[in-house]
Amino acid sequence: MDINRAFRFVFEDRQWISKLLIGVLMSVLAFFILPALILQGYMVSIVRRVMNQDGEPLPEWTDWGKLLKDGFFVTIATLIWSLPFLIVLFIGIAATIGFGNLSNESLAAAGASGAGLLVACLGILFVVALLFITPAIYIQYAIKDEFGACFRFGEILDIIRSHLADILIAFLVTIVAGIAISLVVGLLGIIPCLGWIAAFLIGLAVGPYITFVTGHLYGQIAAKVLGNKTGGYLPKEPGTL
Repeated sequence: MDINRAFRFVFEDRQWISKLLIGVLMSVLAFFILPALILQGYMVSIVRRVMNQDGEPLPEWTDWGKLLKDGFFVTIATLIWSLPFLIVLFIGIAATIGFGNLSNESLAAAGASGAGLLVACLGILFVVALLFITPAIYIQYAIKDEFGACFRFGEILDIIRSHLADILIAFLVTIVAGIAISLVVGLLGIIPCLGWIAAFLIGLAVGPYITFVTGHLYGQIAAKVLGNKTGGYLPKEPGTL
């Protein structure tokens, strides 16, 4: 995994400011749902660009219909994969509430404690499962470009099993980066005027930027799935457009 490239590739694009600003706009308008899906679709396009070693660091914001479709498919696929875990989790929560309503206080306390512990364990299991399933879904869809491919259980598990360490690295890198940037924003927020402005602007950009970085990391894993061990994009030859 080339972590350094994942963080710097955005700035190697000659139009990185305008492309990042569009990502910021999609993030700000995410409560309308469609912009959030478009941003996820853009992340899929980054995965494809990296795994195919295309010449430009960042994709263009042009085929909005394709971006929306890709974002919608990977989001729905992730939700469907989550359903079994959510159902079991809700059952555990319902059991906890049910034990809490028992007339026998000691039995209610024991039952609620046991059910609460079960819910906590299920919650952790749910988070860990999504940690590995979500990247595999994005990678599988980016490679196959088919919604149905997201539910080929064997292929999804094979991606997870074969690239377990890389997926974990991608997760840890983005988490650490998010924390580090948040600390920088917090420090800038102490400085009046210019610091406040800088903190505000960085705060707006951090979400889309981390999304772009995550897309690059997933693209590197997808390149390995396809047998391309280098990953990343190939710079254009001198003199080409």
